[in-house]
Amino acid sequence: MLIKNKSLKYIVGFTLLELLIALFIFTLVAVILTGILHTVFTAQSATEKQSNRLASLQIAMLLLSRDVEQIINRPIYNAKNLTEPAIIGTPTSLTFTHGGFANPQSQLPRSTLQRTQYSLENNYFIRSTWAVLDQTSHSLPAKRILLSRVTDLQFEYLDDHNQFQQNWPPADKKTAIFPRGIRVSLTLAKWGKLSQFYFLPQENIPSEQTGQYRGK
Repeated sequence: MLIKNKSLKYIVGFTLLELLIALFIFTLVAVILTGILHTVFTAQSATEKQSNRLASLQIAMLLLSRDVEQIINRPIYNAKNLTEPAIIGTPTSLTFTHGGFANPQSQLPRSTLQRTQYSLENNYFIRSTWAVLDQTSHSLPAKRILLSRVTDLQFEYLDDHNQFQQNWPPADKKTAIFPRGIRVSLTLAKWGKLSQFYFLPQENIPSEQTGQYRGK
C-alpha cells in the first residue's frame, strides 16, 4: 500500500490484513521447516543407535571368536575345589580356558591363560572372566555386557561324528576332549537370528586316520 504525503513523496505502508497474511505465511513456513528438522534429527538419532548396536555386535563376535579359537586343554579347580574340564558347554552358556590373556614381557604375576564364560542374563549377552584359573571362594568373575536386547542365546557342539550336541561333554557317550566346533546363535530384538560357527584348534581334534586325539 502506498501513502502519499504533503510533499508528494510516496511512503510504503502495510494494512493490518497484509501484516496478518505475512505472519501467517511466516508461521506456516516455520512449522514446515520445524517438521523437516525434527524428521532429520530423528533419523540421525536412529541411525546412530543402529550404528552403535552394530559396532557392539561386531566387537562381541570378535571377542568370542578370538577366545574360542585359543581354547586349550587346561582343566581348573573351581571355588568348591572340584575339577572342571577345560570346556563346559550347556545350551545357554559356554565356559572354557583359553590363551591370549595379554601379559607383556611377563611383568604381571599371572598366567597368560584365562577362564572365560559367555552367557545370557536378563536379555544381556555377558562375558565373564576370572582373574585366576584355579579359584577360591573369593574368586568372583568380572562381568562385561557385550550386547543388550538379546532375546535368545543357544550353543551347539559338533562331536567327532559330526552330530551337534546340546551339552559338552556329552553325558551319554565317550568323545574327544573338545568338540570339532561350536555354533552360537543369537536372537536380537528387531534384528532376528544370527548364527556363527567356530572351528576349534586342530591339535585338539581327533586324527581321522588313527582315531587318536592330539590334545595336550
